[in-house]
Amino acid sequence: MSISLRMPLALVPAGAAMTLVLAFAGAAPAFAGPTVGVRVIGESSTLLPLTDVTLEAPEPVSGCPADSATAAINLAVNGNWDHGDEEASKGDFTETILGETHAFTNESDTWAVWINNKWAGGICEDLLGEGDEVLLIADHEPAPYSPTVLPLVVTEIPSVVVAGVPFSVKVDKIHTRAGTFPELGEGSPEPEAGVTVSGGGASAETNGSGIAELTLTQPGTYSLAAQKAGDAPSAPVGVRVCTSGEPGCALTSSPGASSTASGGVSAFSTSSIYRGPYAVVAKTAGLIDGHVYPREHAPRLFAGRVLAHTSVASVSVKLRRDYRGRCSTYDGISEEFVPARCGHGSYFKVSTEPSFSYLLPAALAPGRYVLDIEATDAAGNHTSLARGTSRIVFYVG
Repeated sequence: MSISLRMPLALVPAGAAMTLVLAFAGAAPAFAGPTVGVRVIGESSTLLPLTDVTLEAPEPVSGCPADSATAAINLAVNGNWDHGDEEASKGDFTETILGETHAFTNESDTWAVWINNKWAGGICEDLLGEGDEVLLIADHEPAPYSPTVLPLVVTEIPSVVVAGVPFSVKVDKIHTRAGTFPELGEGSPEPEAGVTVSGGGASAETNGSGIAELTLTQPGTYSLAAQKAGDAPSAPVGVRVCTSGEPGCALTSSPGASSTASGGVSAFSTSSIYRGPYAVVAKTAGLIDGHVYPREHAPRLFAGRVLAHTSVASVSVKLRRDYRGRCSTYDGISEEFVPARCGHGSYFKVSTEPSFSYLLPAALAPGRYVLDIEATDAAGNHTSLARGTSRIVFYVG
């Protein structure tokens, strides 16, 4: 599965979608890295609750950097997944995690990948920082591969509440644009009604502003979580219940109050900065991901556009072919396919402008093709491989 687990090793559909997931970077040396969280939400249950791991793996996983989402997932699930290695017979998309399989098909059964509640690009190239959270969600994304199972997030909650005194919790749902494949880094929180917030023996449903009012009666520390049928449940958040009159026992601000809730969950703040490589995004024009082209209509022109915050420095492409177990890659110098190890190939430059195009000298022969686009900008940012945008998989019959 490309992830969007359809994560290409870049994990995610992110072909068509999720997310979503890529081509792997070179091996990285061992290091003492950040501590991050990983959750896995299966089709009918939570397969892995929020699990913290410290990225100190001495060996990279599938050639991915030790601070990548791939490394974090591997540690969190204790290696109990298929990695989505490119050389596996199924291609470069993860299908099975913790015993649950979602194979990218015409029905778009896939794993979606979110990082810090933003649509991810590829688990191998998504690099993590301290406190980041990787969320994998089983999803069925209909064409045009827009996610249907969206994350719920507890965005505001007091850190301390008084026993027997009502307090408010705010819940948002992370949305992407409907009816289209999400942009890398996309994800907008919006208040969600009808969400059940529960924990510590209390339960309440959010109103139209995404606010639920709860009362916890017994002192202690409790975990609250939000869930709603059809959405991915939130990660649990903690709240301490104290007794009125106890030193330091006072209700901190609640959603809607004039001050910011001191117990707000910063990891889910709308101001969280995604650290992934999404400053540069590439899109193809005319080439359809997952499509089977008759030989007489096989594509010859590869064209598209690169979106970046600064000027585009270069655009390169890599085209690989797999036919009956024999692999080859297109050589931009000789302008012909040459034998290559499966899953490997070389990029060649096609443009130094945002718009790019390349015309093959001849029509493509039958086989499975993978077109990767690599672009960089003047600031040194580069594209992250993701199915449906910078990675297109297609077939010629």
